[in-house]
Amino acid sequence: MQAPAIDPRTFQDLVDEAKRRIPLYCPEWTDHNVSDPGVMLIELFAWMVDILLYRLNEVPERDFLKFLDLIGARPRPAVPATAELTFWFTAPSTGTREIRRGIEVATRQTETRPAVLFTTDAPLTVREPNLRYFILERHLHSTTGATHSYEDLSDRMLRGEPLRAEVFQPAPQEDDAFYLGFADNMESHVIRLNLYCDTLRGSNINQDDPPLVWEYWDGQSWMDLQPDPDVLALLRQQEPECEELGHRLDNTRGLLRDGRVLLILPRTCATRELRIEDRALTACWVRCRARRHGEARFYDRSPMIQAVRAETLGGSVDASHAFEITGEVLGRSDGNPGQSFALMYPPVLPSRNDPSWPEHVQLMQPDGTLDQWTEVETFAASRPTDSHYVLDKLSGEVRFGPRIVAPSGEEQQYGRVPPKGQLVRFSRYRSGGGSIGNVGQGTLVVPKSASDLPYVKWVANLRPAAGGRDRETLESYRLRGPQLVRTREVAVTRADFESHAREASPRVGRVRCVAPSGAVAPGHVRVLLVPAVSQVDRPLTPEDLDIPEQVRRSVYAYLRERAPLTTELVVAPPDYRWVSVRARLMIKARPGLDDTARERRRRKAVVRAAQQLYQFIHPVCGGADGQGWPFGTSLTLGDVYPLLQLDPDIEYVDEVRFRAVSPGPEGTWSIGPDERLLRLTETELFCSYTHDIEVHEDA
Repeated sequence: MQAPAIDPRTFQDLVDEAKRRIPLYCPEWTDHNVSDPGVMLIELFAWMVDILLYRLNEVPERDFLKFLDLIGARPRPAVPATAELTFWFTAPSTGTREIRRGIEVATRQTETRPAVLFTTDAPLTVREPNLRYFILERHLHSTTGATHSYEDLSDRMLRGEPLRAEVFQPAPQEDDAFYLGFADNMESHVIRLNLYCDTLRGSNINQDDPPLVWEYWDGQSWMDLQPDPDVLALLRQQEPECEELGHRLDNTRGLLRDGRVLLILPRTCATRELRIEDRALTACWVRCRARRHGEARFYDRSPMIQAVRAETLGGSVDASHAFEITGEVLGRSDGNPGQSFALMYPPVLPSRNDPSWPEHVQLMQPDGTLDQWTEVETFAASRPTDSHYVLDKLSGEVRFGPRIVAPSGEEQQYGRVPPKGQLVRFSRYRSGGGSIGNVGQGTLVVPKSASDLPYVKWVANLRPAAGGRDRETLESYRLRGPQLVRTREVAVTRADFESHAREASPRVGRVRCVAPSGAVAPGHVRVLLVPAVSQVDRPLTPEDLDIPEQVRRSVYAYLRERAPLTTELVVAPPDYRWVSVRARLMIKARPGLDDTARERRRRKAVVRAAQQLYQFIHPVCGGADGQGWPFGTSLTLGDVYPLLQLDPDIEYVDEVRFRAVSPGPEGTWSIGPDERLLRLTETELFCSYTHDIEVHEDA
């Protein structure tokens, strides 16, 4: 990077400028040739000044960073990783239980790695389920089309009478279902359903994999409640009951015997109004629906449920890689303007702006009360009576308003001065962050506040933590300096929109600004956001690439403030295209190996090849440069052949083909035919689906 030129004038520029001033100051001087003694003196002084300008333009890095500081630029701070912690109770919850905010859970400490600490971001309120509705839905097919009808058995269930409910039609049809309606929103709850079925009823189904699916309403559509294999494996490892329930967390054998069903309701669970005849029933709905599995056998008669009872076994809450400091005393005020104090544990993470959990400076009054002060970005708009302060989150420095002499000679106070002798304290703040917080699934298992969790059996993160980012290095900050000056508070070009979108949220991994498709008027801008996904050892799911609505809103608001007034702005995810690579690899035969060793060698080659493909075909970490698969770039055989050939055990790559994979409804996937080339449009990105790798020995 070229150092900033403080004064770009050269030797000749200085000479020419001095000669242009000769007629003004010395009109009688008319000989401007190089042989003139005066011109010789001008050139001599120009040479001396040129030396000074050269030294001035060789600005040290420290001064360059100070220049960035003068314009208000700051290095990007560390960002804490986030994870969802699931608390599992020792016994079903009765009434309402609350786990306070600020519970600390850590990874296990080893000889080589210290424990990584997470703190819950909000209180977790776990309620006893109030099961209010039991509704049967029948799907009817006729010559005029498909219709459906409902039957309400809620009153019978609430009175404690046997339901004797045939949950499907006498001749069951696909999409027949029964609904369970809870009076409260059971988002983030772990619910166990105890189902009492008619065990005398048999049916022509595969009871190990019955044609059923449990679903919940997320506010827009019905979503599958079956956990993914990784979550299921962790649950079976942590909880013996999950091991007993089997791979579907349901041991009712297709509703043909008494048993239990475990439902882990996510935070997206929402209430819905279900209309039955002239009544509107609003509840948090869960349904069990008949669904065919390919060519598997279907119900030839309906199972019957006699009773159902719901229990709460736990709940989930968000946690961040941070620790919290409460009531830190900064010192006593000396009564002077512009004084500053330092926090003990910088850097300080951004405030969550939660009125119930204040994070700001407090002054202790003589009567023992606390005077709350407000954090501002600058003192430019602060009046002398405003209780304002500025916090440098990187250094942890707390500064109070300065007193500046105005052009009129009067002194102007910006912000109130803390009275002399008053105790200054910080109510609470969080410190932490960094990529070390991106811990794996099932690693946050050590509660540090065990005394606050007497009824919790275990706690774990069912999915990996994500979003952690280290503080920006000085070298990266220095390279970003010219861009900060160019795009400061303005978004005009595509590069400006992309730069500001990355600044808006640390959870954004990549940004692409494109013009909307079709005939649109100028001023329409479409910004595509890719989340900061770091998992490169497995296929990515649509849930992994989902941008939370709050992140999308924050990016939109950030860009809206910096875009021209007439700009029509759209913030959305790109169009993802999943691809599966089918490859046939040949390895050299090694004489003397038995069948077990050969099979182990082949499996290792398969795993290595799949890992290379997962990392290469990745929207954030993929591509030839590791900066993410380029938008609109096609995938060719020439991209994959050299990649697979990097493994020293691979003799040669025999065949490579691509298959486009599309996610369908209710977690299904459709796989296309083999192709030699896959093309993308400007708004599309490739993602890896499960790759099909075959490894054979070359005789």
